[in-house]
Amino acid sequence: MEKKVLMINGSFRRKNTYGVLAQIGEILKGRGVDCEILNLSDYDVRECHGCDESCINNLGCTTKDDDMRKLKEKVLQSDGLVLASPVYLRGVTSLFKAFADRTNCWFHNPETAGLPVLLVATTASTGLKETGQFLKSFAVGLGARLGGFIARSGPTFGKPVEEKELKKFLSLLEKDKDRYKPSMNEIVTFEVQKVLAMKLGGEGNKKFWEERDWTGRTYYYDCRMNVGKKLFSKLMFGILSKAIK
Repeated sequence: MEKKVLMINGSFRRKNTYGVLAQIGEILKGRGVDCEILNLSDYDVRECHGCDESCINNLGCTTKDDDMRKLKEKVLQSDGLVLASPVYLRGVTSLFKAFADRTNCWFHNPETAGLPVLLVATTASTGLKETGQFLKSFAVGLGARLGGFIARSGPTFGKPVEEKELKKFLSLLEKDKDRYKPSMNEIVTFEVQKVLAMKLGGEGNKKFWEERDWTGRTYYYDCRMNVGKKLFSKLMFGILSKAIK
């Protein structure tokens, strides 16, 4: 079955970041992957108002009259994501940040768990590290499988994207989740989400985790975790359970 990858462009322009995504798309298409560049600037994405209750317990949002529901459906219908933003003041654009904020329901109820994600950032000067860190943190909150980071700055804008830069992402698209090795940070995030669901999230949030049988697990799904990481996961659950009342 043909894989589908959604490439989310957080730029207001169709220039440097878009150009990198177009090159990535050509490589993916050459490997038989169906690709779509989704320009957030073409959609109405309102800011998050921090209502919490609706998105945490009902997987919904009190803001109903913008395009966010449509965008979330596109994400859930994809087999992989490319998250891209140019650097604005050492971070992502306000456009991308608004989109990320509105996916708060997926931090608490990660329907996106296991989705392969490739990160992309571009800048004329500095800020790639900080922007990459934000994109990575966002992806980890989604429960995604991290497939690498492609960065371009002023001196390297003309450097073509090479297939080797997509090697890990392509591998994740092809392999089952049980081959993935989550990092300590990913394990901690999982345990934070689990404890919040069990202690503070409310009935809807707790039910989401219980229906997937995640409350008794050391990660969202069976994967390559050695004994040390499994013990670490259980230890973090114990510490967090005592800390969060």
